[in-house]
Amino acid sequence: MNDAGPNAHFRRVTFDVRGGRMAGIAFGPETPNPDVVFLHATGFNARTYRTLLAPLGDRYHVLALDARGHGRTQLPAGTLGYTSWKRHRDDVLAVLEQHMSAPVVLSGHSMGGMVSLLAAARRPDLVSGLALFEPVFLPAALYAWIEMPGGPLLARQTWPIVRGAGRRRKRFDDRESAVRALTGRGVFKAFPGDALEDYVADGLVEDRRGGLKLACAPSYEAATYVAQRNNPWQALRRVDCPLVVLRAERESTTAAAAAHRIAALKPEARVVVVEGAGHMLPLERPDRARAAIETAMLLAGRSGLELIE
Repeated sequence: MNDAGPNAHFRRVTFDVRGGRMAGIAFGPETPNPDVVFLHATGFNARTYRTLLAPLGDRYHVLALDARGHGRTQLPAGTLGYTSWKRHRDDVLAVLEQHMSAPVVLSGHSMGGMVSLLAAARRPDLVSGLALFEPVFLPAALYAWIEMPGGPLLARQTWPIVRGAGRRRKRFDDRESAVRALTGRGVFKAFPGDALEDYVADGLVEDRRGGLKLACAPSYEAATYVAQRNNPWQALRRVDCPLVVLRAERESTTAAAAAHRIAALKPEARVVVVEGAGHMLPLERPDRARAAIETAMLLAGRSGLELIE
């Protein structure tokens, strides 16, 4: 089903999993198995990345999923005991295990990049390659802090990004007013016009007052930012599939020190800095992000265009 108009170039898909249903969008041929599965960043949704992913549909079957607590996915999204992104890892693995017939290339932005890494480490038989954009690697001191008793609670009270998420405006009269209100504000400054409209299309759901509310509640977004008991370095050591990492030149969640450590642990990995880009790299430079996905697919043994340099 495609309810987004003739120029949207995607179809909606759903997958039944334990506890509810994962929603997503797909591009390209309707083959039994997608070539690539894309996972979004905290607070966003799959459709936000339509302009990035749609051109890949000319060559590949591309699937993008809404995480639990985001977009149109219908799964319980409580914050009690929510201390890591393993719940998102397990949701993705449930879709791959129950609904796919062959390994896929996983790709993701920010949280989605880290969830992709965690999934590949947990079930390497289901993942043939990784293309990660701005995956979240915290400094070692922060990981030590977050593992302490009460660490996540303290982070929710002190981290600026978390406090900002908790204060986010959560209700709008309609999607048009939401686009006007968000244009040029905060993280949306880096959004092309089409991407902001796509975010709003699936990032707002009807509320009981006749208006619209954020699909990802501010309290859940805040909890997601501090759910950092993920042990990413252990996951990285366990991954043996082709790996491509793009990090931004500005305000990167993959710091230079983390990039050097990734390269040291995985010397065959391709770790690239995208000059001029910020954390919204896949939306700011979709050309580079698409090239990275195609590189991962080529290295994984699928057809592609050219290797990223």
